[in-house]
Amino acid sequence: MKVLYMLGFLPPYVNREIDALSAAGVDVSVVLPEKSKGNRPADFWSEISPNPASGSVEVQRVLKFKYLTSPARYLVLPLLRALRFTKALIRSLKEKEFRYFIVASDAVLRMNPSGRPDIIHAHFALDSAHVARIAAYILNVPYTVTTHATDIFVPKSVNRLRRVLSSAAAVFTISRYNIDFLVNYGLSREDMVVVRLGLNISELPEKKQPPQKNLAVCVASGLVPKKGIPVLMEAAAILNRRSAGCKLKVIGSDADGTRLKEYRNKDYEFPVEFPGALSSEETLDAVSNAELFVLPCVQAENGDRDGIPVALMEAMGMGVPCISTRISGIPELIQSGVNGVLVNPDSAEELADAIEKMLADSESASRMGLEGRKKITVSHSPEKQVHILFSTFSRILTERKQN
Repeated sequence: MKVLYMLGFLPPYVNREIDALSAAGVDVSVVLPEKSKGNRPADFWSEISPNPASGSVEVQRVLKFKYLTSPARYLVLPLLRALRFTKALIRSLKEKEFRYFIVASDAVLRMNPSGRPDIIHAHFALDSAHVARIAAYILNVPYTVTTHATDIFVPKSVNRLRRVLSSAAAVFTISRYNIDFLVNYGLSREDMVVVRLGLNISELPEKKQPPQKNLAVCVASGLVPKKGIPVLMEAAAILNRRSAGCKLKVIGSDADGTRLKEYRNKDYEFPVEFPGALSSEETLDAVSNAELFVLPCVQAENGDRDGIPVALMEAMGMGVPCISTRISGIPELIQSGVNGVLVNPDSAEELADAIEKMLADSESASRMGLEGRKKITVSHSPEKQVHILFSTFSRILTERKQN
């Protein structure tokens, strides 16, 4: 079986998935955007995410996403080269996806001809998935897509999202909550499969013993509204008035540092540190040294929300006691009172109560930390999730052959 991953970027959890598939004997190749000179998210991820560990995984940077926004005159030559794909061109014009066709056809022509896939897979129902859909049509192979959070909660185009999902041979998603949500787009539950993000706890540092007293760490990627940082600051103020002695470290930064600067310039009556964006190693080390991890996720005004945050999974995988909120797929990860604590989103009072109680009862917190580690080990191993992927890929290809 040859599987082609068509990706806009390569985050660590997708990297682990690819390596696990390759280790299972699947012939995997990866197509990524070409390097650009701008400060693009793809370039950021390429700097912090290594290529798949398996030497058998071929990585080609042939996706020219610049065609999605470049002036029309730059599309003439790629269009002339793509005229051989007449049916795909006509379809893309009807669907108003001409620029995606240009990117897809150019990538197909530049890919290694010996690496023709049996199936194409994309992560996130974003640009790479739309390109994957057209590339699959050109190559006459099925495609699948894994949906996550922002890509389905705040799509750029609802019609385009419906199209890329309804045309897929299968839609994978990271939670049962997402399946319930995607039914609203007309998808059948039978066509969707839950595949959790995989995590190797052997790659995580061990929880420090003893941890730094009263230190609560929050990892808030991008410092975006859905991470609930204002709620956390309000909860910290409540704890300060109670003389609870909680110290906060909030790791993360937006791309240009505007939000980070705003948070740093505020006057706080309680101890809080905003170190900005740290490397993966530095972040994990900070979390492993914390007495507890807190991520008070909320639903942003535009409807965006987290799926199941990787930072939360990593903290649980290290055995650090965790506090989060009852939103989206998080209750599928944390059973409140068993392997962590959940509070209602946007409730600073509940959050303060949970932090205070966890800091005061180290024995209960430690027990929940151990149960959290067990949850990640049992439910989120890359091998277990890849088995689901492989089984679904095999079913799709078998049915295609029979039909």
